Amino acid sequence: MAGGLQPEGAGEDEDDEERLRLARDILVHNEQVKLTANLMNIGAAGFTITGIVAPLTAAMATTGRVTAPALALMAVWFVLGVGLHFGARLTLTNLR
Repeated sequence: MAGGLQPEGAGEDEDDEERLRLARDILVHNEQVKLTANLMNIGAAGFTITGIVAPLTAAMATTGRVTAPALALMAVWFVLGVGLHFGARLTLTNLR
């Protein structure tokens, strides 16, 4: 139309499409953040199981007691698992 005027409602379709695109992008971002946090939490569980349960089971099956170096290593694995778990929780703060 003359003077750059648009008929009523002409720009609404573009606004709706932009809102839908933004909503989809937010949903995709949130799912990616949740998947990342889930992967980190699974890693934390793996650290805990590998670093604590496996050495305890091996020690009980062989000598029946846990040595001081093994105990120190289990503490390190526990701290790593807890740190990774809290890293996953921190990752979830990026949700929109």
